[in-house]
Amino acid sequence: MKTTFLFRNYAEANPDLAELYGNEDEAALREHYEKYGSVERRGVNLEDYLRVEKVLLSEEGHICIAGWADRRMAESIAVTLVVGYTMYEFGELRDQFCWYHRQDVAEVIGDFERPSGYLFLAQIPDFRMHSEVMVLVNGKKYYSSEAMRWMSVQSFMTDALATCAVLADRPVGATLPLTEKLAPGFSQVWTSYLDRLGFSCLYETGTDREVDRSIIITLYRDTSMLISQLETLAPALSGQPVELIVVANEYTGETALLAEQLAAFSQLHDVCLSMHLCSGNSGFSAGNNYGAKIARGETLIFMNPDIFPPEGQEDQAFAFLAGDPGEGLDGALLYYGDGSLMHSGMYTTADQAVDARMGFSQPVLRVEHYGKGLTAHVDDTEAELAEELREVPEDGLLVTAALWRIRKSVFEEVGGLSTDYIIAYYEDADFCLKMLEAGRPVRLDHSRWIHMEGVGKPKPPMLRTVMWLNRALYSRRFADSPFLAPAATDLFQL
Repeated sequence: MKTTFLFRNYAEANPDLAELYGNEDEAALREHYEKYGSVERRGVNLEDYLRVEKVLLSEEGHICIAGWADRRMAESIAVTLVVGYTMYEFGELRDQFCWYHRQDVAEVIGDFERPSGYLFLAQIPDFRMHSEVMVLVNGKKYYSSEAMRWMSVQSFMTDALATCAVLADRPVGATLPLTEKLAPGFSQVWTSYLDRLGFSCLYETGTDREVDRSIIITLYRDTSMLISQLETLAPALSGQPVELIVVANEYTGETALLAEQLAAFSQLHDVCLSMHLCSGNSGFSAGNNYGAKIARGETLIFMNPDIFPPEGQEDQAFAFLAGDPGEGLDGALLYYGDGSLMHSGMYTTADQAVDARMGFSQPVLRVEHYGKGLTAHVDDTEAELAEELREVPEDGLLVTAALWRIRKSVFEEVGGLSTDYIIAYYEDADFCLKMLEAGRPVRLDHSRWIHMEGVGKPKPPMLRTVMWLNRALYSRRFADSPFLAPAATDLFQL
């Protein structure tokens, strides 16, 4: 076989080289091509091998770019953002890019070995906003706008999380390493968003009365169950030294109507009540932490907005509200709306996340519920319940924050719920493990409550990414915890 370098064609396709070396200097042209040409891809239309499918930009300089590339022709990627008269050069992003396998792209370009899809998330520290924006990839313009509509931090975070759901939906072994690259960027966005939020009091009554317990209910947008929940709690709280603190994240309803409903409730029931609105969605941790901060009671009771006492069993449920947690943390038995058992404590265990193609293997933690799926029913006798739960250990137990009882001083000493977790998921397990590591007891009280949690509802892309990122954070933080359930225990429970 004979191989010929077409140096004249190379010179013709690159006039600058022809001017420098001439059209007939085969040796010089070949040397240039072997050193630089194959890397520069001169004469190649890069758009055929690299695509930018999405560009997100926030008013605080956050940037998210998604697309694909044939890495045999676009081996490295350099991103440049031009905003008005300021150029921000990220340089080659060989390490910062999150590469993942895309079957649809592989079938077109014919490369099934290298990951072709990419995601990039970053923030410009000295950002200056302008109406004109241009995004260059490897020196070529892929996006431009003369009248840029800059996204708020909240809308950027929502869209960026949804964009990354393509990673959250894949096997965790194939994508867990990518959280190391995306987590710092999302942490910056989440922190920036939280810093912008504020709380204001919509309604309060009974502030002149001394209280020893504070019930904190944090909800998101929907208050459809609130008045019904307050009505079921009222018999146990009326005239008692207890306050109800409701924190509403991103409430979108009519505030005047809500205030009227709360006032009507207060006319019928002698209960200390306050309602606080957050300007956005502070998430489960920050919302409950705010409620705990303003609470006047010595004992805090955290309660989800869809928790109710079982009909006909109100007294045993209300006993939980009056109990003393001592120096520990107490949870309760939770049942689905149909009366079947949902929660009798939790445990966390480790799986091995593996991707043979990448040579990756690392423990990833999983939180499971004891008792979920058992035939236990909310109407069971104590003896029947004891038989169902006889395998639930007392040591290393975790309890869901859907219903908690804890002293305010203990809650503050442990540091409250961690706001490192975006929006929700894993923060209650995190708190329980910190309690155990501090030598404080975590217990399951056998009072029974109904938890009207939705079952089997599909989670939107944004929340799937949140769960993926939060699980990775939880795994990094507690991979070596002595309170992980052994594999044998996990297999038995499953």
